[in-house]
Amino acid sequence: MVCGSCRRLLSYPRGAKHVKCSCCQTVNIVLEADQVGQVKCGSCAVLLMYPYGASQVRCSSCRFVTEIGAHNKRPPWSVQQRKPSPPKTGC
Repeated sequence: MVCGSCRRLLSYPRGAKHVKCSCCQTVNIVLEADQVGQVKCGSCAVLLMYPYGASQVRCSSCRFVTEIGAHNKRPPWSVQQRKPSPPKTGC
């Protein structure tokens, strides 16, 4: 994840709820996969993640603000990671 204050890349152990940035000391909240949406930046096309319910997200690369609308929403990461169910066979 990226620090919400200084934009440094942070690593954290699985299951952590908060991560403190070693650079700026900001405490960042870790969101679960089903609490996060994805959208491409409207300027540079970088894939951005945002908490569900957000109306817009600012790109950490180019600082462009992308509106979150039905036309550019992607399924949650948890949905994208699911393996398809095996096809049912008739008996």
